[in-house]
Amino acid sequence: MKIFHFHLEDGWGNPSTLTCRLIDGSIKYSYYTGHTSSGIPLALSNLQVGYKHGCELPMDNLTTLGNKLSKKEFTDCCRYIINMDSTKRIVNEVETEVIFEA
Repeated sequence: MKIFHFHLEDGWGNPSTLTCRLIDGSIKYSYYTGHTSSGIPLALSNLQVGYKHGCELPMDNLTTLGNKLSKKEFTDCCRYIINMDSTKRIVNEVETEVIFEA
């Protein structure tokens, strides 16, 4: 299940993409160049999270108090960490809900 799909840019306007999925009970991040699926895979460390304040992307959906986060709360937390404590900024969030109309 896809949790979020962010389009990012650095200070020079270079595009990249970060996706987060829940696979077999584990949170998996994918980070690659460009805003299309044909980008070059990058190490998650290239996102440089923690550059300013030492934050890390969450690896589970628990708060520091042990409470579980909803999908929206988890996405908001990641959005805040990326925008406030990395060298990239989110420029677009791709809709992850698909609805088929009859």
